Amino acid sequence: MGLIGSELLKVRTLRTWWIAGLCMAVAAVLPALWNSWQAHTFMQPFEEYLAGAVLTPREDMSAEQVGAMRDLWERQSAPDRIAAALYTSGQTAGLLLAGVLGVLLVTNEYQYRTLTATFLAVPRRGRVIAAKLVAVLVCCAGLWLVATAGGLVVGGVFLASQGAGPGLGDGDVAGAVLLNLAAYLVWGVFGFGLGALIRSQTAATVTAAVLYFLSSVVVAFAFQAVHDLVLEEDWVLQAQVLLPGVASQIMTTPGELFSGAPAAWTGAVVLVAYGLLGGLTGTLLLRRRDVT
Repeated sequence: MGLIGSELLKVRTLRTWWIAGLCMAVAAVLPALWNSWQAHTFMQPFEEYLAGAVLTPREDMSAEQVGAMRDLWERQSAPDRIAAALYTSGQTAGLLLAGVLGVLLVTNEYQYRTLTATFLAVPRRGRVIAAKLVAVLVCCAGLWLVATAGGLVVGGVFLASQGAGPGLGDGDVAGAVLLNLAAYLVWGVFGFGLGALIRSQTAATVTAAVLYFLSSVVVAFAFQAVHDLVLEEDWVLQAQVLLPGVASQIMTTPGELFSGAPAAWTGAVVLVAYGLLGGLTGTLLLRRRDVT
């Protein structure tokens, strides 16, 4: 407990903790407002939604086009999906912040050259590494708490304005919120391993950001392009679950993130695997590497 308190003290004595908390609050509230606007369009009757969503008049649309729009409307207008999307609005930027925070909690020691003193004070490196991992988990849980609070406030106000209940009693909604916590923790541990692998704070932070955006946006878009233009097979889209960014979304989305998406537990397994990889990598490197 003393070592854990020491690691948390290192965080509190830097500006990192309140800067990360402030960024997390902004990154939760703004997407929640955007998701509220999106939810409002899907909560309209289908004919009103269709009139506002496309420029083509209804009579000029084919039956297939109308059917595809109805499928999208039915999937996106589900109350549990809307509530879960609002309450987990901070995930997009929050998981990146969790990964970067995990990087900083390791590389700060290299940056300020304090790791040698830490290991001299506590020669049993395993205990120090365990304390650092616990500190990473505590800090990432704090980010999740800030993000969830922002989503609950904005989402609760929006749902009340629409005459809908908060939906927190729904098992899928509560599960999405709790699984979102797991995603924050896993990304934090993954960042911890990345920080141990790359000693440079700047290089490790940039690498974490690039990996996140590549796995969440760029490569996911590439999978969609391959499916639409080259190989129209379901497994092409389903393979996106191997990307940690997409796995996080699949894990916390009630129902299907996209048509034919893998089950939520598949995303959870992928994320846990990345977390174990990051945690084991960081542990082995810090136990054996010369830090002088």
